[in-house]
Amino acid sequence: MLNARARGWNGEVHQAIQRFVSNKDLFLTDDFHQARRTVDKLLRADYDAIFAGGGDGTIMYLVNQLERRIRSGELAREDAPPIGVLKLGTGNALATYLDSQDILEDLRALSEGAELMVHEINMLEDPDGELFPFAGVGWDAEILSDYDNVKDLARDTAAEPYATGLTGYGAAIATRTIPRVLSQRAPTLTITNLEGVAYRMSFDGEILAEYAEGEVIYNGPARICSAATVPFWGFQVRMFPHADSDPTRFQMRCYHGGIPEILLNLRDMWRGRVREENVHDVLARNVRVEVDGEALPYQVSGDSAGVERMIEWRIARSPVRLATPHTA
Repeated sequence: MLNARARGWNGEVHQAIQRFVSNKDLFLTDDFHQARRTVDKLLRADYDAIFAGGGDGTIMYLVNQLERRIRSGELAREDAPPIGVLKLGTGNALATYLDSQDILEDLRALSEGAELMVHEINMLEDPDGELFPFAGVGWDAEILSDYDNVKDLARDTAAEPYATGLTGYGAAIATRTIPRVLSQRAPTLTITNLEGVAYRMSFDGEILAEYAEGEVIYNGPARICSAATVPFWGFQVRMFPHADSDPTRFQMRCYHGGIPEILLNLRDMWRGRVREENVHDVLARNVRVEVDGEALPYQVSGDSAGVERMIEWRIARSPVRLATPHTA
């Protein structure tokens, strides 16, 4: 199941994919209503695995559609097919984490009978039961919103090919996000531990502090407050170095430094290393994030998700099964 609106999708890619996937097994979607109908078709066909491509949002859409059917009793968890992860679109944090190869290389391997590797991956969950590998408020969500605006402005113009992917993100950050945030004060956040013991961690994995259930983990300014169960953001940015170090907890990261630190230390930031006085890294099971003041932009799985003043993140009750072909 491929998102026909994803970055990198074109007629040439479509034609190349058809060399490895028959038309009866290839499902293209470009809107959520169509995608819901497609999921029903896929489940009725009783596939051993369903591969998806189109960025983290497309993969998680399929994961959540299956999870809803499992929780409603329509589908037994043990009968649910694993979701294969193909690298297509923007970001691809899950594909990076699972070391997925180029989409055509992986599809070629599958067509040649490559062994299927199934990975159990923890997820975050919100109070409505939605699953996601990462989410955040603040600058990361603002950048996504600005990126969407840049793409909209460039649509159907000569600049459209340059307004997507890393180039588009760079343009959005340079022309929109940075000029705006330079004049803004950092919002104040209050973060409360809601379950068990939470741990503040150093970059090297040392426990710096412990927080009991009900205790405030952090109260102060924050430019970014994000959580994840996988180490990567998009574009291979290792934003969450401890995200998969404890299967019972996710990593939350609050950054309260400034733009100059990021620009002067891009290499370290890309690897997830931030000056300790400017970051609060915590392993937790369940937290509540409250914004003092106006609601902040919010992103889920790399897609803009409106604005929020209060968010709850918890480790999901069950891991999800994601698959890749064994290509070694």
